[in-house]
Amino acid sequence: MGKQEKKKSKLQRKKELGKQYGVYMNAYGGYADEEKERPLVDIIEKVALHVGMIPSYLHTIIMGEGLGYLYIDLDTNYKKGKLVTDNTISGFQHLGLDFFSSPRELPRFKKYLPTGYNEGDEYTAVMENRNERYGVEQVPSANFKDLESAIYGFAAVIKHRQELFVKHYKQYGYTNPDEDQIAYWTYYYYQAEGDARRALQSRGEFDIFKDKATSRLAIHVKALERVAAWRYVQHYDIFSQ
Repeated sequence: MGKQEKKKSKLQRKKELGKQYGVYMNAYGGYADEEKERPLVDIIEKVALHVGMIPSYLHTIIMGEGLGYLYIDLDTNYKKGKLVTDNTISGFQHLGLDFFSSPRELPRFKKYLPTGYNEGDEYTAVMENRNERYGVEQVPSANFKDLESAIYGFAAVIKHRQELFVKHYKQYGYTNPDEDQIAYWTYYYYQAEGDARRALQSRGEFDIFKDKATSRLAIHVKALERVAAWRYVQHYDIFSQ
């Protein structure tokens, strides 16, 4: 038998991915690589199976929206060496789900939620103040009863955006996006579905490097960062996929 190639270190892989994608590298695997965080990993696996998403990708996106540094990172959210999963989770602060309880938004992704997932049980609607360029606006977000309910809610929204991407690329006659392209466009649609659709159509293809924006505030750059971060999470070998 030939000599087995030694697995690259995390630092080597991080540098490699940063160069490949040309973006800042986020290490979201660090929110799930210790035994104390095992309850999070179990929930991610369970929810990802339900909605039909790659667990490591779901983890990457949800950590990037704030759950990582605003919840998983805090020592006060651990008890007896394990992550506490029954605390209330803010859809607005922890997940970026500004419009989760909107009467117009909820019906779009409700089919991806588990049977019996209802307001009053899994979440409560709450109005939050969001700062915009033109001032403060109120948005219909939600507070979730616990971590699992929150991740189910988040996953339903992400899955809906992924299905929008599939619907639109088929309308434009595109075929067979690769994994990186699916990951990129799913996140782009999550951030701004209207802009994502226009970008997808104007590019005439799935190319995730065609946009030349360089600011980390640009959705294109954010989407590339998530793809790179996802590939880095996979290097940790935490999740089943």
